[in-house]
Amino acid sequence: MSQIVLHSGQVVSPEGRFDVDLLIKDGRVHSHGQRGAFKNVDAEQIDCAGRLLLPGGVDTHTHLEHRVASGATRTIDDFHSGTVAAACGGTTTIVDFVRAPAGTAVDEAFYTRREAAEAACVVDFGFHPIVPATAGEDDSFARLRRLSEDEGVASWKFFMAYPGSMVSDAVLLEGFRVAAELGVLPMVHAENGHMVADAVAGLVAAGRTAEHEHLHGHPASSEAEAVNRAAVLAQHVGSSLFVVHVSAADAARQVREHRAAGARIWAETCPQYLASSYEQYEGAGLLAAGHICSPPIREAANAEALWTEVSNGTIDTIGTDHASFALHTGPGMLPQKDSGGGVFTGVPNGVPGVEERLVVMHTAGVLTGRITMERFVDLVSTAPAKTFGLHPRKGTLAVGADADVVVWDPAAERVLSAAAQHSLADYSVYEQMHVTGAPAAVYSRGELVSVDGEPVPGLRRGRGTYLHRARQH
Repeated sequence: MSQIVLHSGQVVSPEGRFDVDLLIKDGRVHSHGQRGAFKNVDAEQIDCAGRLLLPGGVDTHTHLEHRVASGATRTIDDFHSGTVAAACGGTTTIVDFVRAPAGTAVDEAFYTRREAAEAACVVDFGFHPIVPATAGEDDSFARLRRLSEDEGVASWKFFMAYPGSMVSDAVLLEGFRVAAELGVLPMVHAENGHMVADAVAGLVAAGRTAEHEHLHGHPASSEAEAVNRAAVLAQHVGSSLFVVHVSAADAARQVREHRAAGARIWAETCPQYLASSYEQYEGAGLLAAGHICSPPIREAANAEALWTEVSNGTIDTIGTDHASFALHTGPGMLPQKDSGGGVFTGVPNGVPGVEERLVVMHTAGVLTGRITMERFVDLVSTAPAKTFGLHPRKGTLAVGADADVVVWDPAAERVLSAAAQHSLADYSVYEQMHVTGAPAAVYSRGELVSVDGEPVPGLRRGRGTYLHRARQH
């Protein structure tokens, strides 16, 4: 592979900013140098004056080619379209999920997903297996153990809600104990499934079934209770814990309080919970269906309180929970958002966002003074890489790391829209949001994959590689 020099830019890491040039060789960061140190090297010289050099984004929460638990539909983005969107937005690593269909073992589902991803992804990837609700009654934990030992699977996900997915406290305890033994990080979708079911039943009985009523079927108290319970159970067996997509500020406070008491607990939130709000989709009909995800996009006041938990360090990472559906079901498509027919219980859950993560967080977080640029890099790249066993290969521009580099133009201006995005979804929860700061160029293992938000011509399907991750927790 040819050598590349990125010169005259400023490297940003969680520790600070550094005026160094980067020499990239064989897909890795070969060396750092003072300004002009590599000007005589036989390499492609890229002038990055006025630009920031960031480690490629790491999104540890995506759902590509993801079939819902009922099997009735699947997300519209496949591994190719979803990772093209990621690359255009500055994300060079994703960690997706493996849900085993009924009658299929979790390890068999893993290998099927991995084969599909290897054939289509344009950026590097890993997987979190989802622990089946039947795990306490079958050999799922033995199979998960083998995946962790043989395939570098460093995290498992447990659902605390939803029929067919919700695990019992007994399964949580057993799973957390095995995870602690292996150094695997257990992840929880933290909503009390019984509280959610009760709230939804009450809304249906009252005839409150319009799309925006989905919010009221997922009370913040159900999220806070589940975080508290999962943290207590994890501490009981000596396990670490990661809480995905925290949407309620009260749930984030539970994370903060348990951490202060000594728990090894980490948490993620998503841009849609910080830069969108219930007030934007209340009464909006089909567009409100486009905002349905679980846990829900809550009120603006909650978003402000959640920003406080981002700013004070309670929230460790920013993922997207990218689970894209179209608003309109077209010919040959499985049921999409409009299949709910105006009733929120029939709408598939999920929103797109893998492409917009960096630009939304920069505009809503850095430019408002809520977070620094260094903290931004940590949230979208370094911390997720460290938490999920990808560091020091990912999430850093240190010597020896993969040359996943985002050349960031802090002055670039864009207006976000469904028409401009590379997801196959036909809408955006950030429609017409004006953002400042965006990737001018994105490199994955030293290969240019996007320029000014567009994929490079000839971007090869299947160039992404599966990532074995280090077990550490």
